[in-house]
Amino acid sequence: MKTMRTGLAFVCLSLALGTAGCGSSPSSSALTPTALGAKYKVSATDITGWQLDPADPNAFQVLDESTSKNLVTLIDGGAGAYTDRGCTVTIYQSLVGPNGEIAGPVYAMDFGTAANATTMFNYSKDSYSATDTVPGFDASVAIGHAALVSVTVFAHFGAMYFEMTLSGFSDQTAAYQGAAQFLNVFKSRMN
Repeated sequence: MKTMRTGLAFVCLSLALGTAGCGSSPSSSALTPTALGAKYKVSATDITGWQLDPADPNAFQVLDESTSKNLVTLIDGGAGAYTDRGCTVTIYQSLVGPNGEIAGPVYAMDFGTAANATTMFNYSKDSYSATDTVPGFDASVAIGHAALVSVTVFAHFGAMYFEMTLSGFSDQTAAYQGAAQFLNVFKSRMN
C-alpha cells in the first residue's frame, strides 16, 4: 500500500509540474501576455494577403485577466463563459483578406491547461450545435457552425483555445478553408 501511495504521489507531482507524458499540458502562460500576443499575432506573411483591419484602431489587443484590461472590457456580459472555464490571456484580432473577406473576431486564448481548453471547446461546440468539419482537422480538435453569411470555428491545441468568425467568402466551403489556414498558423506555433 505504501508503494502505491508513493507512486500515486509521484504521478500527481509529475502532472502538476507538467513533466508527465499524459494528463494536462503545461500552460502557455509561461510566456508573458505580451509575448503570447506576439506569438499568435497573424501577419500578411503568415497567410498571404491577410492583414489587421486598417479601419479598426483596436484590431489587435492582448487582454490579461489579472489586469483591468481584461476580457470583460471587450465582451462585457459574455466574458464569464470563458473566464469561468480558466481563460487567463486573450489575444483579439480583426483581420481583412485580399478580396474583402473578414476574419473577426479571432480569439487565441490561454486556458492554462489542456483540460480547461478542451472544456471550453466542448462548451462552445454544444452551445452553437457546431457540427461542420474544418478541412484537415479532426472534429475532436476543430469544428464549425455555419450561419447565413458566416462561419464560426472553435478549436483547441494544448492549453490554447481558438475561436473565430469568418465572412465575405464566396461560399461556406471557402470560409472553412480560410479557417483551416488560420488554424494551421496557430497550430504551428504550439511549442
